[in-house]
Amino acid sequence: MVFGFGKKKTQESSSAPHKEIPIGTIPDILKEIESPVMIQVIERARKIRNDIKSNQENIKDTVTQLESDNLKLDDVDKNLKAVATRGRDTVVSSIKKETISNLSDVKTYDDIVSLYTETNQMLKRMGDVLGSHTRVMHVFARKYADKLKNELAKLSQNRTHLQNIINEHESFTSKTQKIIDGAAKIRKLKDDSIQKHRRISDETNEADKTRRITEQLQQDISSLKSKTEYQEFLSVKKKIQSLSGEKLDIKNRIADQLSKISRPLGKYSYVSSFDKPMKKLLENLLLEPYDVITVQNKGNIIEILHAVTKSVLAGNISVKDSKKAAEQIEETVNRLDEFLSLKDSYEKKLSELEKGLAIFDSHVLDLKERDLAKGKSNLSDLESSLKRLEKEISQSETLIAKYHSELESSLGTLYGGKVAIKF
Repeated sequence: MVFGFGKKKTQESSSAPHKEIPIGTIPDILKEIESPVMIQVIERARKIRNDIKSNQENIKDTVTQLESDNLKLDDVDKNLKAVATRGRDTVVSSIKKETISNLSDVKTYDDIVSLYTETNQMLKRMGDVLGSHTRVMHVFARKYADKLKNELAKLSQNRTHLQNIINEHESFTSKTQKIIDGAAKIRKLKDDSIQKHRRISDETNEADKTRRITEQLQQDISSLKSKTEYQEFLSVKKKIQSLSGEKLDIKNRIADQLSKISRPLGKYSYVSSFDKPMKKLLENLLLEPYDVITVQNKGNIIEILHAVTKSVLAGNISVKDSKKAAEQIEETVNRLDEFLSLKDSYEKKLSELEKGLAIFDSHVLDLKERDLAKGKSNLSDLESSLKRLEKEISQSETLIAKYHSELESSLGTLYGGKVAIKF
């Protein structure tokens, strides 16, 4: 590094002790590093500016001499003399303007950038005019062309020095920004880890509490299930379940009988003159005959079936065999008492058994089992969350160690010695 940005102090770094730097002071440290270097850089840029002014003076002297030199044009062709004179005058006029142009005074880094831009534009304009009249200059003003070429080369070299300063400053700025960004990443990771440690503490306490609750619930459930009353309760429930086969048999008998007359019943529902409640009863008789055939509905069901029979026999309902259909409807009417008796017998058995369930309060057990299932689910979620948080903290610690090492190395390079960054 020619001008000081990022320049390593090789002799000092081997013997200098570690400098401890709190991470929060890094921006101030970077300013401390940059400040003296910038003073040196500005001083160097001022010297370069002086050299550029000297280049301008030398170029001005050269073109002033060129302006007063007749270039031995008296002995050349009149037309050629006019071309050469016009070319010389253009070169002199254009370059003189550049040599008297004001240059930015260097007080800040931005002034260095401005000086570079001015120098670059000056070189370009002078190069353009000399390029446009290169044949005139090399044929008739060779010694002036060589002098100007030499001065422009010096001016170009000074422009390069300015460019180097700018490049190094941009590199330094990029490095300092990376250091600041790295420090910000570490602080964020540290803050996140602190929050996650707090969450782990809270969730660990919550998990312990939930675990104790579920253990107590398991004990309560075991205690309830060990009671004689519970065993008797299970026995009654088993008997009730066994009755389901009897209910299914009754439903099938009723369904088989109703299936015989479903066609005329279905057709009658479209031509019936019954009121709305009776029509609804007819529809339900087709859909759920077991539920509809009750002592309360018996009279209305018989009325419906007799009405269907009359419509079949009168030919109002089209069936394959009206006589047979009428007989099956009458058979259904006659079997209503049979179905009601079967249902009544089943429901009495069921009612007697259900009374036996009162020996044990299953509601308490059901509530505890629901609470246990919920507790186990919550505990599983908490344990998964704790594992995830621990993994994330471990990953953060790995990243912090990586960024920490990179930060100390980068800052040490700019600082010119070993540094230890404290959190």
